[in-house]
Amino acid sequence: MSTYLKDYIVAAKTGDYARAPLSGLIVNSRPDPAVLEYLRQELDAASSEDREAIVDLLVKLGLEAEPLTSRGAEVLRNQQIIGILAGPALARDDIGRYAAMDALRKLVTHADLALHEDAIVRALLAAPSEEAFLLAAKAKPLKERVLVEQLARSPEWKEVEAAKIVRAALGAKEIEDGFLSRVDEAKDGKGLVDALGPLALMGTPRSLKAIAVRLRTPLTIIIPTVYEKSVRLNVLEALLYNFPDQPVLYPNNIITEEDYRAAERFCTESLGVTYTTPPPPFITYRGFPRFE
Repeated sequence: MSTYLKDYIVAAKTGDYARAPLSGLIVNSRPDPAVLEYLRQELDAASSEDREAIVDLLVKLGLEAEPLTSRGAEVLRNQQIIGILAGPALARDDIGRYAAMDALRKLVTHADLALHEDAIVRALLAAPSEEAFLLAAKAKPLKERVLVEQLARSPEWKEVEAAKIVRAALGAKEIEDGFLSRVDEAKDGKGLVDALGPLALMGTPRSLKAIAVRLRTPLTIIIPTVYEKSVRLNVLEALLYNFPDQPVLYPNNIITEEDYRAAERFCTESLGVTYTTPPPPFITYRGFPRFE
C-alpha cells in the first residue's frame, strides 16, 4: 500500500491518474476498510501537498464505490471516509484541510455532517476561514451554536458573508430574512442566480423552500452568440448542494420536461412545495448558431 500511495500522490500532482488505478483498493464494491485506515494514519505525518493528495484519493474511492455515481450523482456516503475527512484531514490548517472541507461541504449530506459537528466546530475555532464557516453552516452544529455565533459576530468576521450565512443557518431570522429578500427583488436571471447562492449555503427550511418554489421560473441567462441557459438548472444546483444524494436534482440528468417534473415531485414530498403555475417552455441549454 505504501508504494501505491506514493505512486498515487505523484499521479495526483501530475494529473496522470492512469498510473494509479483505484480498482485494487475496492473490495466487494466497497473501499477496503484497511486501506482507509492506512490513509487515515498517513494524514497525521504527511506534508501539506501529500495530505491534499490523500484527501483526493479518499474522495475518489468514495465516489468510485458509490452506487449513486452510476445515476449521475456525486455524493460521499461511506461513513469511514466521512469520518476521516472530518477528523484528521481537518486537524491541520493546510491545503489538505481545505480540500477536505470542500469535499465535505459539497458531497456530504447535512445528516451525515451533523454526526461530526464537534470536529467541524473545533476546526472552525482553531483556524477560522470562510470555508470553515460555510462547512459549519451546512453541518448546523446546534450544540455549539453559542461558540460559533460568538466568532461569527466578532469584529473580524461580522461583515463577512460566510459568517452571516452560518448565523442564519443557526437561526438568526433577521439575517435569513435579508437573504430571502434578495431573491424576491431579483429582476433577471443573473440576479436570481446570485440571490439563490446564499440560500443554498444556509440550507434552512425556509431557504430551501424559497429555492424550490422557483423551479418553474421562466428566466434564462444569455451569453450573446454562445448560448442560453435556463435558470431552472441553477435552481436544481442550489437544491442539490443540500441533497447530493438525489439524482433527480442533477442538471445533467434533465433531458425532458418529465425530468423537471421528477425534481418537482421530490420538492413536493420533501419540502412541501406546491406548483400551481404552468411550467415554462422546456429548455436546458440552447446554443446560438454561429455565422462565419
